Amino acid sequence: MTSYNQDIRWKQRFENLQAAHRTLKQSVEANSKTPNNMLIQMALIKSFEMTFELSWKTMKDYLVYNGIDVKLPRDVIKQAFANELIADGQVWIDMLEERNLMAHTYDEAQALKAVEHICNRYLDCMEELSQFFKQKNAL
Repeated sequence: MTSYNQDIRWKQRFENLQAAHRTLKQSVEANSKTPNNMLIQMALIKSFEMTFELSWKTMKDYLVYNGIDVKLPRDVIKQAFANELIADGQVWIDMLEERNLMAHTYDEAQALKAVEHICNRYLDCMEELSQFFKQKNAL
């Protein structure tokens, strides 16, 4: 694959990430207005999962474009932290673990904890990543 195609790939993935990120922000806002609505909470968790998937894959594509070959989400997160794409690698590892847990099991108490983490910890980190890519995309 040429670097031109890799360049396009991370930018195309970033467009999808921006759309998912907007949906996540809308879900967080809806949850703040109606905090005990299970359907909204489920939508928030699902939009988090989608946004997280696109986040790590966009980071992966960007790293590959810059000559860093990574494949697995945990390795992508470590390299993204080492290369200053993200400021808090541990929060991203926490996101990965929470996403894995929510994708494979459903427990109401765990879901409520995930909603709290998404709203109070993860959304800000995802916003920082989005800002990073907006700056890079503008260059």
